[in-house]
Amino acid sequence: TSQIHMLCLSLTKTQVACNILILVCEQCSSVRARRKTKFVAEGSSLQLSCEVQHCGLPGWTGEWNFQELDRTGFTSLTPSERIGMSNYSSSSNSTHLLLHIHNINQSDAGAYHCQISWPQNLTSKGHMTYVNVTAAAVDSSVRSLSHRVLLCFGALTCFPVVLGFVWCLTRDHHPPPPPVPPHPRMSCKSQLHYSANVNDHPKQASKPTVYSSVHFP
Repeated sequence: TSQIHMLCLSLTKTQVACNILILVCEQCSSVRARRKTKFVAEGSSLQLSCEVQHCGLPGWTGEWNFQELDRTGFTSLTPSERIGMSNYSSSSNSTHLLLHIHNINQSDAGAYHCQISWPQNLTSKGHMTYVNVTAAAVDSSVRSLSHRVLLCFGALTCFPVVLGFVWCLTRDHHPPPPPVPPHPRMSCKSQLHYSANVNDHPKQASKPTVYSSVHFP
């Protein structure tokens, strides 16, 4: 019984040691990268990064993989005039891998992730970053010039409308008063005619006055 107990105890210690070793290996051979989506304007630049937890162990290598839109399978990216790769150590236990892509175009749209190759043919992959390439941004100088042209054109178009609106507001909407009728006046011709008609009637002769007379016998 004691031998069996000792065997079980040794197996338990071995299992605990294996679990600790596995935990240490997992912590010292992992990749930290967030799953995210980026929108990048055509013609601009893109920078991606992932953190490699290696605990100072040598013999590992890292690379960046890319999958185009509507395609299956990833391809390994290689440095070129547009694509640059670099790394820096944030501590003795971790290293950051960086990917730089200049002058982005529509062919760069897709999924990216970093892949780490460890000794003994072990690999680790970071979370994918989905990149969407949007239309190129308009130059601010060209945009400001177009805005000025639009403003001037709008001002010229609205100027007659504003003048007509002001004229309508200042216009007197009350109808003019009716004209005063002229006073009736008798013309000189009518007066002369009336006078002439009055003068045409003959004057009546006055009756003679009869005086009483005295007759003598």
